[in-house]
Amino acid sequence: MRVHILGTRGEIARSAPRYRRHAGILVDRQILLDLGEASYLRYRPKAIFISHLHPDHAVFVRAPMALTCAVYVPEPTRAIPSAIVLRGAVDIAGFRVAPVATHHSHRVRSVGFLVEQGSHRLFYSSDLVSMGRLARAALGRLDAVITDGSFMRRGGLVRVDPSSGRRFGHAGIPDLVRLFSRFSHRIIITHFGSWFYDDVRAARRRIAQLSDGVRVDAAYDGMVVTV
Repeated sequence: MRVHILGTRGEIARSAPRYRRHAGILVDRQILLDLGEASYLRYRPKAIFISHLHPDHAVFVRAPMALTCAVYVPEPTRAIPSAIVLRGAVDIAGFRVAPVATHHSHRVRSVGFLVEQGSHRLFYSSDLVSMGRLARAALGRLDAVITDGSFMRRGGLVRVDPSSGRRFGHAGIPDLVRLFSRFSHRIIITHFGSWFYDDVRAARRRIAQLSDGVRVDAAYDGMVVTV
């Protein structure tokens, strides 16, 4: 699989060269995971899979638009009434894309995506606080994981909704590396928060220093990875 990481910036005001665009992962120019920028439509994917309905992952939430390809979402949205609510794995263009339940927000549902083509297996988690036991069990052995870079500090930023008791926010990168190193030897960090833009070179080095038995890389806008 040829994986093109189109954008690496979280929902923040700050940006830097090669770290300007919002979420989008294009797989073999066929499958688009998240649509953080309307400009990604120029690749004409066969299908778009949305991890959750926040505008840096689903630009149509902020600016409704007409989409001509199949769009799969974790829950209904008025912005795209024709979008298909994911109930299970989808086979399309030689890929199997399976939603895996994740926890991020107490207001919107979120999923990660397990993308399989033959024996190759990729997992994209998007924003993440945690994953349940059954979701983790669904992962199996992975060729690569692409996951959340919102916070560098261990523990990230996690809050609790007082009405439901649900945790929401983002786990720290060290926590996510520890989680996903059980499933893959390659972990790619994207969706960077403000901390990353204080000193991009230093931030990339800090991420690389987490490579203890696994390879941990910081993504950039336009990065291409072969899985």
